[in-house]
Amino acid sequence: MSEILTTQKFFDGQILHGPTEIHLHEGCIHKLTRYDGVPEFSLVAPGFLDLQMNGFESIDVSDCSIDDLIALDQSLLSHGTTHWLATVITAPLDRLEERITFLDEVCRSGLVGGLLGIHIEGPFLGQAPGAHRTDWIVPIDMTWMSRLPESVQLVTIAPEQPLAIEATELLTQRGIAVSMGHSKPSISEIESMVTAGASMVTHLFNGMSGVHHRENGLALRALVDSRITTGLIADMSHVSPDAVALAFAAKGEQGVCLVSDTVAWDSERAKRRGIQIVDGSPQLVDGTLAGSCTPLSQCVQKSVQIAGVGLEDVLRAATTTPSNVIRRPVISQVCEGAAINLLAMNDALCVVGAWRALVSHRA
Repeated sequence: MSEILTTQKFFDGQILHGPTEIHLHEGCIHKLTRYDGVPEFSLVAPGFLDLQMNGFESIDVSDCSIDDLIALDQSLLSHGTTHWLATVITAPLDRLEERITFLDEVCRSGLVGGLLGIHIEGPFLGQAPGAHRTDWIVPIDMTWMSRLPESVQLVTIAPEQPLAIEATELLTQRGIAVSMGHSKPSISEIESMVTAGASMVTHLFNGMSGVHHRENGLALRALVDSRITTGLIADMSHVSPDAVALAFAAKGEQGVCLVSDTVAWDSERAKRRGIQIVDGSPQLVDGTLAGSCTPLSQCVQKSVQIAGVGLEDVLRAATTTPSNVIRRPVISQVCEGAAINLLAMNDALCVVGAWRALVSHRA
């Protein structure tokens, strides 16, 4: 495959450049040159990487076939998400292990081009369960944890769990990123977790103790600690525009990691739980937020257009920062000789094309 993309603005994973001509050949970026004509696209950037993706529309990664995952991957690609982690949430350990084994086999098969690995969000959570079933939240099982396959890339743990430090050390020694979430920990528990290797918080402001001028909340600590990357659902339902702007202002160039936290809101499983879309987000019957229905591309768009965050910072939060969290920086590096991983947007920041190796999608 050979193709030439022309764009008014080009983001290479770190900074924005001016008009650029991008030559694609046989799955790689062959050449990058200045372009002086009328470009086809307003912006070309690395494809988005979503570290927290539970499903979309009717497909739930916790309860679907490999054909469903292939279809899901193509749907995500059309929205500019070229790579993603299949996120599984709190469930009984035996059922969760069975699903992780299935997803690991799918990852190793290579049949789902954008699936990089697995994010386990629960059941080792704490005092802020959110939509997670509290009867399934359990103490950390180190034997269970030690059996996790290599495709697991990220695990969310509550710092107040008794074995949180031991689990964090075990996981980070294996190269698995650890995030703190669904938690109301003490400041000493947070510090111990970070010292042990935890590097992220799961969906900042949601499912955690917050920001108060006299209290030590997890959200507050994450905002001021440069060692902690903040996952952020910028759908403007989970977090207000001002809170999105605050996160970016506090965390600097590479401290925010945008995630979608999308769920299969239209699946039979969601319907059985009574999940409905209310005010732009899936909610349980009691009003508890139960994930999102906003793809990562729209989180990018809203962060710029509604929260007023700079385009360069927002693009970095959906590409380079998540790549760094899971220690896969090459995914979001755009340079000559790199594998193709690109998306294109128009002036309104709507995705109009995406390219991943030999797979492409145009709106």
